[in-house]
Amino acid sequence: MKMVIRASVAALLVMAGLGDSLQAGAWTREAGQGFFKLGSRYVHATRYYGPAGDRLEIPTLQNFTQSFYGEYGLSGKLTVIAYLPFLQRITLNRVVFENSGVESFPGDSKTGFADADFGIRYLLFRKGATVFSGEVNLGLPVGDHRQANALYTGDGEFNQRLGLAIGHSFYPRAFYLSGFLGFNNRTGGFSDEWHYGAEAGYTFAGRATLILRATGVESLENGRSDSGDGNVGLFANNQRYLAFGPELSVRISDSFGVSLGVEGATRARSVLSAPAFQVGFYLAR
Repeated sequence: MKMVIRASVAALLVMAGLGDSLQAGAWTREAGQGFFKLGSRYVHATRYYGPAGDRLEIPTLQNFTQSFYGEYGLSGKLTVIAYLPFLQRITLNRVVFENSGVESFPGDSKTGFADADFGIRYLLFRKGATVFSGEVNLGLPVGDHRQANALYTGDGEFNQRLGLAIGHSFYPRAFYLSGFLGFNNRTGGFSDEWHYGAEAGYTFAGRATLILRATGVESLENGRSDSGDGNVGLFANNQRYLAFGPELSVRISDSFGVSLGVEGATRARSVLSAPAFQVGFYLAR
């Protein structure tokens, strides 16, 4: 049971981190301009993809994450980025044997800060309507990775992600494409990773933008294989997934808007097999 719990929560940490911290595009902000979003993300799962990619039954696991995401332009070429999940609540349901009615696990929950990301994006060069940028992100281990039943809000490791992004606007048509490729160096015995993704956005009716997004992770499988402590063990390493889904963003005014989205994963390993639902309120100025 303990290993199932650890596997489930290790997968949850991946799904909880698929949000705004991985959705930054290739464009930088003008000096003094910013984008600020208060977002909520919810996952309810009864299955997860095991280390071999097979779907396994787990005790019902729920996660609610409240986060702040922000971008602010220091100059036309340099933008600072922050992702702060300031509230994460993880709940693992009580487990009772069906035939005997004997309780095998009483259930548990954990609420607290989760790991945060800080970074910069720099415009390398622009060619017509196409931009190329580089990005550096630092993952700070401010979440709890020592909870008794492995209901961790963080993984306890400091990681550094370097990436390149490209974006193209089809203006005057209200359509854009972007993509990125990055390398995530992880510490504490975790596997290093390649990150990649692409998105397409189309604005209609003047205020609504439909975004189709896909993001993925490929492990280098160079993490420690010991699985005794649940933190740098088998289920916290060598994770793989391709997550995809739509998002609808609607501007209520020139500077304020709301967004709704859903995301799921395929070709996954050590990741929850459940959709993640998102809602956000943003300010752009």
